[in-house]
Amino acid sequence: MRTAPGLRAAPLCPPNPLWASNGIVTGPDGRLWIAQFLGGTVSAFDPATGGLETVLGPDGPLTAPDDLVFGADGELFVVDLPAGLVWRRAPDGATAVVADGITAPDGIAWHRGRLFVNELCPDGRLLEIDPAGGPPRVLATGLALGNAMEVGPDGLLYYPHLLSGEVWRVDPDGGTPERLLTGLDRPVAVRFDPAGRLRILSNGDRGALWTADGGRVTATLDTGVGGADNVVFTADGAAWVTGAFHGGLVRAGVDGTVTTALPAGLCGPWGVAADGAGALVADHFSLARVAGGAVTALGDVVTEVRGGVRGLARHHGDTVVTTGTGVWRGHPGSWNPLADGLAGATGVASCRDGLLVAETGAGRVLHLADDGTATVLATGLDGPVDVAVDGTGTGYATLTGGGQVVRLTRGPDGAGAGSVLAAGLHRPEGIAVAGGALWCAEAAAGRLLRIDPADRTVTVAASGLPFDVRPPHVPADCRSGAAARPAPFAGVAAADDGSVLVAVNGAGYVLRVGP
Repeated sequence: MRTAPGLRAAPLCPPNPLWASNGIVTGPDGRLWIAQFLGGTVSAFDPATGGLETVLGPDGPLTAPDDLVFGADGELFVVDLPAGLVWRRAPDGATAVVADGITAPDGIAWHRGRLFVNELCPDGRLLEIDPAGGPPRVLATGLALGNAMEVGPDGLLYYPHLLSGEVWRVDPDGGTPERLLTGLDRPVAVRFDPAGRLRILSNGDRGALWTADGGRVTATLDTGVGGADNVVFTADGAAWVTGAFHGGLVRAGVDGTVTTALPAGLCGPWGVAADGAGALVADHFSLARVAGGAVTALGDVVTEVRGGVRGLARHHGDTVVTTGTGVWRGHPGSWNPLADGLAGATGVASCRDGLLVAETGAGRVLHLADDGTATVLATGLDGPVDVAVDGTGTGYATLTGGGQVVRLTRGPDGAGAGSVLAAGLHRPEGIAVAGGALWCAEAAAGRLLRIDPADRTVTVAASGLPFDVRPPHVPADCRSGAAARPAPFAGVAAADDGSVLVAVNGAGYVLRVGP
């Protein structure tokens, strides 16, 4: 990374080693293989050395892998959730699709040459997959969000209903599914430890790991992983737990001692706002505060605002977030909807009498007044992604489709487009006003630009920034709503000291750039 003369850049926290760590399995090599849903990556972690290797990178065929399992011959099977695919990776590294057309495939299990997959959606199915490419066989229906599952010592396949808080089992050879446990807090993974005991992981605030026997919970271990996703047991009886919302990897020993193997971090970040000496960030599943080199989760808000959070602003003491389809105002635990049914709401900025919102899919910038009235400020824009407002109340927007930064102007009829301040940019995304200039994240070029709105000169403030640029094969949506790999958005915000904060979403940290 390089900065222009007179500027320096400093990260506010370390990069994130695992982006939304999800499925985990012990490989034939003794390493723990981990699917990173938001990172589009499969990595292998060595418990002995702490080394982490990328096996399938984000530039490969996977879009958002959620769970994985090894077959008998060393082949790796991976579910690709938003794409509706099941992949096979041969021991030599070759990949091929073995099943498609599945709605949000999530949990996956292998038993005696047979492959099973369930669906993370309401009224989901539990399927047996033919690795040779034949049609799947339906074992069960009506799953209320399926997830990680496993065949037990009794030969029955155990699986969770994440949404309804239940654990079920069924004979892989057929028969009526049986409900075994109810009343659980978001059971996300069903596993068996080396002693053959049924263990169930919670996706709740503290990542409870339950031991069950005879249809009841007999013991609880608090792993401390809020938004946990999956667990695997090694031969020593230790549980290794992944975090869907914040990444990371923890080890829970048989004595109950919990240690961090890989730290949690930011799985974006997307939108960013100044917060004293640190930053407040929108991190898809949650909000987080970054300060003093540490990341503090402020609440897993994805269920509260009904979608992954993207844009972020502070307005009259409240936090405002966008979710793609809506705008919400408040704080974790108490959110009020300001707008709904939008076509790709992304950036949001505070102004004197309300908010400006970039409605990317509709090519518009909206003004949301404090009384809730919505008006179109500008229309006919080519992919507006972020907005900013200067001290005079003038609005600005980045247009990813046209590669432009524009000043928003009103026409005679009240709505308008924009006058171009910079053109020929490579995916401009976040924008902020600081020190009389516009600061713009040129994501596809890995640069932070400084734009003079008076004479329209453009200079490079920082380069070599690892921004995330979505691969073209990543689908935009799937039936499971928030369970989609989000489109990238590198937010920029002005800090109180005249510097700017940049969401470096290709590495999972926030960068401060200033004198």
